[in-house]
Amino acid sequence: MDNVRVSNPKAMDLFHGSLGIIGDRINIQSGKGVGWNGLTLGDAFYTSLSEDAACLFSHLVLQKSRLMGEEAFDNLGFAKIYKISLNEDFSILDADQALDASRVRSILLRAGVSEVYLNYRHDDQLTEFYKAADLLCYGMDWEGNRNEYLCKALGYDALMVNERAWMNWDYYPSDIGIDWGKLNDPRIWPPKTVAIYNQNMVSGFELYRDGQVYGNEPECPNYSR
Repeated sequence: MDNVRVSNPKAMDLFHGSLGIIGDRINIQSGKGVGWNGLTLGDAFYTSLSEDAACLFSHLVLQKSRLMGEEAFDNLGFAKIYKISLNEDFSILDADQALDASRVRSILLRAGVSEVYLNYRHDDQLTEFYKAADLLCYGMDWEGNRNEYLCKALGYDALMVNERAWMNWDYYPSDIGIDWGKLNDPRIWPPKTVAIYNQNMVSGFELYRDGQVYGNEPECPNYSR
């Protein structure tokens, strides 16, 4: 399993954009995300390696709130961005790395995929995360989101993906402080998403940027710099 695990997740900078985290701990809620984050990777606390991506989602959730007639703030185009801290023993599955084919076969068999069908699947269809997850549609003994199910069955707390939905994204607001010209740099875009399934492995969070305007400040405060 070590070859597909993120080597030092505690040292990662993870960001989350929202209206605001309520309380003193992270609580995963179903269907609360915006954009594809409400569906793609299952019930998770969605974070990103990119501060810009978190800022965009903070902007989206604020717009959604306004459209629903809920909270609306005087702001700089986005709501809040948090920096997330992880426990030392937190485990993240990197979906870009090869899986153990024999282990995946065992999981698929337990999920009800026919052994006869799996005998026709080559190892390269089992070592790629998305291909392996897609094979779950041939089984009946599991439920939920296939990406979440496979990640948890492999024993991980979270899943890191190079979010494919970004490739066809076409909404880039110009008024929230993001330099969208960076999209042309393949080293940082599309940004990686980290979907956290085990909220108990989040050790803490801090407000990193606040888009709400307090009084007449011309710029939002940044609490971590």
